[in-house]
Amino acid sequence: MAEVPQSRTEAILRATIDGQEYNNLPESRIEALLLELKEVIEAGGGGGTNDYSQLINKPQINGQELDGNMSTDDLQIEQPLTQEQITALLALI
Repeated sequence: MAEVPQSRTEAILRATIDGQEYNNLPESRIEALLLELKEVIEAGGGGGTNDYSQLINKPQINGQELDGNMSTDDLQIEQPLTQEQITALLALI
């Protein structure tokens, strides 16, 4: 695949070719990708959300998706024994 010269790349990203607005069909796959990149930049990035509840592929612990305020019981995390529990168990021995 032929490379797009740096000056042409810059022109595409600035949406101008020879001072004219660039609104032609891309001449190569690279130009098409540059135009897609330009649209993403102008839209303010790659998308996304500021709302955690709308995220996809949220992290998980023990197979439980992290959502809201979850307890260690919700996440099936075993708590270490307290000193009182240890003392009570040792008294049984």
